[in-house]
Order: sequence, then structure tokens, then C-alpha cells
Amino acid sequence: MITARAHSNIALIKYWGKRDTTLNLPAVGSISMTLDGLHTTTSLRPDQSLQQDRFLLNGKPAGEQETARLRQFLDLVRGLAGKDVKFHVESRNNFP
Repeated sequence: MITARAHSNIALIKYWGKRDTTLNLPAVGSISMTLDGLHTTTSLRPDQSLQQDRFLLNGKPAGEQETARLRQFLDLVRGLAGKDVKFHVESRNNFP
């Protein structure tokens, strides 16, 4: 099983546009703030018994839109790895 945690980040001043698309450099700087107390924790484990990926969001089955986006990413990973394993993914937020 793999687990990762990401903290919420709020942009106070956002950059608009890019001055160099090759180097991915912004046209204008930005200022943001990470909120240490707010986070999302996601765990992923392969499960040979599954016929399709399973995605739980805050303990409940995720909606079709969220599941479709996750499945698209997992299909990319499966293609790169040359494996056809299905995954059980659980994500929990401690904020709305």
C-alpha cells in the first residue's frame, strides 16, 4: 500500500500566463500560503480480486465523475507499467 498526504494551498496572488512555455516559467510571480491544518490523505493498493478500480472518498463510493478521472490516470500508470491490475483507492479530507 502507498499513502500520501497533501496540504491545502491557497493562492493569494495568482500568476497569469507564461513567459516561457518550454521552461514553464510564469509571466508574473505568485504568492500562496499552505494551510498545515488542512489536508487530504490518499492510500492506493493493488487488488487482484477487483474487476474494476474502487475509489472511496471520505468513506463513501466516489461519484462517476471523480471515478472516471481517477481511472483515466490509473490507465496511464497501468500502460506505462505494462500491468493490468485494478486498484483500491481511498481518499479522506479533513476539510470540506
